[in-house]
Amino acid sequence: MKRKLMVALIVGIIAGGLDLIPLIMVGAPMLNMVSIVAFWVVTSYFVANIELVKNSAVNGLILSTLNMIPMVIVIYTINPKDFLPMLSMAVLLGPLVGYLNKRFQS
Repeated sequence: MKRKLMVALIVGIIAGGLDLIPLIMVGAPMLNMVSIVAFWVVTSYFVANIELVKNSAVNGLILSTLNMIPMVIVIYTINPKDFLPMLSMAVLLGPLVGYLNKRFQS
């Protein structure tokens, strides 16, 4: 497997694991947990392969936020109080995903 893909998968799983912590604490349904890990794996892959800006942390922030917007819109219609926590996790973990992808690609 190519190094870039392997790093992106590992970083995505790590970010997904970090995002699971608050979901486990509130007893979220298992499907929500699987969904958020899948989100971070896919987002990490995008961050590893798309460069909108040179700064890797800012790139991760932009891409994770853009990817999260459709999810938070749907979630907002179901449970408006989950809008801000979900968007906040993208803002917090996105730069980390960007930095880690860039750091371990070489």
